[in-house]
Amino acid sequence: LPIPTTDPPFPQPAEEKAQLLQNAEYQEMMVESTFMYLTLDLPTAPLYKDEKEQLIIPQVPLFSILAKFNGATEKEYKTYKENFLKRFQLTRLPPYLIFCIKRFTKNNFFVEKNPTIVNFPIT
Repeated sequence: LPIPTTDPPFPQPAEEKAQLLQNAEYQEMMVESTFMYLTLDLPTAPLYKDEKEQLIIPQVPLFSILAKFNGATEKEYKTYKENFLKRFQLTRLPPYLIFCIKRFTKNNFFVEKNPTIVNFPIT
């Protein structure tokens, strides 16, 4: 079950973070919710080419994109009103786990596909 929490909008030193958490606006919240699938974010594709002038297709291990759900990694979410940080933690795994890997992003002109290869462990 992912458990999102909110923190102050930017990384702070420990003393400043503790002081900000005293304000009602920056109170940490813990919410428990069920899920049907996990959405995984791919790192952005590089914009440069290698020395042979060919595009580089990046590879990323599955465990690095699953780090979003380790309970320590923070992800920043931006809305038109505010910015907030969330941390997710899996407390119990279901019998089956479905991953949704976000490959497509929209910009002002068209939809871009991220060609990053996700390496799954074999053993």
